[in-house]
Amino acid sequence: MMALLVLGAAAVTYSPEALSNEITDLPGLPAGVNFKMFSGHIPVAKGRALFYWFVESQDSPATDPLVLWTNGGPGCSGLGGFMTEQGPFRPTSDGMLTENAYSWNKHANMVFIEQPAGVGFSTVDGPMNYTDAQAAADNAAFLRGFLQTYDAYNTSALYLTSESYGGHYLPTLAQQIIKELGSCVTDKDCPNSYCLNDKTKVAPFKCHDGPGWEPSFKGFMVGNPLTYMPYRDYGQYGTFAGHNLLPKPLWDQYLNAGCREDSSSDTCAKLMQKMDGLTSGLDPYALDFPVCTTEKMAGRHERHTLLRAMGKLNGYFPDSYTPCDSNWGAKYLNTPAVQKALGVSELNVTWAECSDSVSNQYSQTDVVLPMMPVYKWLIENAPQLSILVMSGDDDSVCATLGSQQWIWDMGYPVSDEWAPWTMDSQVSGFRVSFGTNGSAFQFVTVHGAGHMVPSTRPAQALQVFENYLSGKW
Repeated sequence: MMALLVLGAAAVTYSPEALSNEITDLPGLPAGVNFKMFSGHIPVAKGRALFYWFVESQDSPATDPLVLWTNGGPGCSGLGGFMTEQGPFRPTSDGMLTENAYSWNKHANMVFIEQPAGVGFSTVDGPMNYTDAQAAADNAAFLRGFLQTYDAYNTSALYLTSESYGGHYLPTLAQQIIKELGSCVTDKDCPNSYCLNDKTKVAPFKCHDGPGWEPSFKGFMVGNPLTYMPYRDYGQYGTFAGHNLLPKPLWDQYLNAGCREDSSSDTCAKLMQKMDGLTSGLDPYALDFPVCTTEKMAGRHERHTLLRAMGKLNGYFPDSYTPCDSNWGAKYLNTPAVQKALGVSELNVTWAECSDSVSNQYSQTDVVLPMMPVYKWLIENAPQLSILVMSGDDDSVCATLGSQQWIWDMGYPVSDEWAPWTMDSQVSGFRVSFGTNGSAFQFVTVHGAGHMVPSTRPAQALQVFENYLSGKW
């Protein structure tokens, strides 16, 4: 197998520990790869370690930002995003890899992680209490450990990215990072461990074990996020109606029954069940895309816990429902030579895109919690953060309509009015930004994109990503 070569002037100097994790014999690698890749585990707590696949920027790794990516679920692997969304490669039916022309590592150092512990190649020893708070704490611990191993990136701009249940993961992780970065005033407050810094002085003050860290945390970008379940419900059925998939009298009944505000009544449940039946032949994650009826049609979805919370399992989604795709990514990652190259052969794990075990154990209380208070906390306590919500408007599961509801309801003043953005002289979506105390909070739609924007509109997703990182937006 060919080794990876690094070309160009902006090479990064790595520590011996980091170099021991370098991937040098990845099977099926396309010719001409000019960036380094690394993989391994970062311990986050006793008995828990998160697996990562780190790919350098194809442009200037020494100066480009460091970007963390996790998939949602909860319980879905970030390697799913690597293989089917914005990673540098796509798997083929014959076990090879082809270049992804719209990879996000064109201009960013990308770290794809598998979390929570127990997902994919990540490990957990013993019982686990799966909650949003636990995920945030472990993901922050991962970042601390990663930056210790790859200390050349300690001064790089740090961004978080995700989608779907990332609507919970990212705001809570951002809050965790901000709290840790201002968790005590002086080192005297932590005589037996360390104090992180005294810049933001966010209460409550708390001490942490291990070496301190001070990342240049800039913000996060999340696609089609689950933010608040009632708004999610209205977003789905309102999107059905907006696509003219429902008869007007049925939609009127839904509105007149007050289901927009509260869909928990028996009347609303029966109306939604009827709407589900009418649209059961469509892919709710990408309404205008073909449904997966053969192995050649790929449907890349994070369902599991989200669908259970929606009450859809045993409805038009059977209880055994799994993503309908070619499984080329799973086949590739379960190849012994690939697992050897990634350093996970000894785990004796069969990789899966999503973990039923993790999703089944994840706190249903947390799944239905509103995230708007966390966004408000971030906007008011960390106004320096740049926050962008991206929404593919062909998705009904975490629909643009539902996202608009919670975003506008927060009541922040508009700094840039709603307007189209273009790519190749075509309208590719719309953008609006909100400003308060100097903060940057943006909402960007991608026209014709489904739930996984990088899969369904890869060129437009890359454009949004680049505009966000460059500060153009």
